[in-house]
Amino acid sequence: MVATSRLWDEVWEVFVGQAIIGATTTNGGGIFFFVVLALLFYVLSALPMWGTFQKASPQGEPAWAAFVPIYNFIVLLRIAGRPKTWAWFLLLALIPTLGGIALFVIWIIVLNDVSKSFGHGGGFTVGLVLLPIVFWFILWLGASRYRGPQGPSGLAAGPDPGYPPIGGYPQPGYPQQGYPQQGGYPPPPPPGAGYPPPPPPPGAGYPPPPPPAGNYPPPPQPGTAYPPPPPPPTAPPPAPDAPAS
Repeated sequence: MVATSRLWDEVWEVFVGQAIIGATTTNGGGIFFFVVLALLFYVLSALPMWGTFQKASPQGEPAWAAFVPIYNFIVLLRIAGRPKTWAWFLLLALIPTLGGIALFVIWIIVLNDVSKSFGHGGGFTVGLVLLPIVFWFILWLGASRYRGPQGPSGLAAGPDPGYPPIGGYPQPGYPQQGYPQQGGYPPPPPPGAGYPPPPPPPGAGYPPPPPPAGNYPPPPQPGTAYPPPPPPPTAPPPAPDAPAS
């Protein structure tokens, strides 16, 4: 694994030293046993990182990079929100003593960013440093949820679009604050179109009143005489008296 903690470096050195001593003092079976143990330890160390890379998708893609030295550190930098140029710090391992100390400090910084990216604090960072295999399994199989890169590079890129902005989701059942927007004024007429005619004054446009009930003739038009009145009705003549007998 890339850039393991100082404690695990010492454990690994003791393990390798004992395996080499056993391989040189016995037959070829000791060498095979050493190779098998080394592969098992490497797979056990990279497997929880592979699962964590899957939870951190798409920043953690490709997840199989957890099994590839150096490349897994580059992907881990992307998950943590650190620039990938930090991978050049791996060359510090070539410097005796001081280089290893500087690389160990950088490794703690990256692990702290990974811890914050999954919603944990400094205590979880200490666990990743002292017991890396155990706490990497907790990141993979636990309820931790990836919240986006929390390092300087990730924060400069903005919040993760898969999460709501600061303030949370709107509460259902409550109306949104603010007043409704009032309608604006109508746009002015184009040049040469002229203005529309003004509306009629109040009271205009009503229909004429209906004629009064009855058989009255309509009034005469101006300049014409009234028609003569109808002749009065005549009574029938009286009947002649009957002759006396």
